[in-house]
Amino acid sequence: MNCPHCQRLLYSRRHPNCGFCGGDLPPEVMLEEHIIAELKEEQAQIAARRARNEAKDEEERRKNADLSANS
Repeated sequence: MNCPHCQRLLYSRRHPNCGFCGGDLPPEVMLEEHIIAELKEEQAQIAARRARNEAKDEEERRKNADLSANS
């Protein structure tokens, strides 16, 4: 979808203004609030899952380092 003012490709339909020209985006171009809320929730879940995986990976690295040091 393109900006109705500058015709450049919109990289976000969550924000009320075009990221290139700053023009106000009409409501029909914007994502609906419930869709934005769903996207934010999905992003939060992904971030939490990533944090859990990183913590698990770090714990595994610590265990491996301890085993190597004790050998």
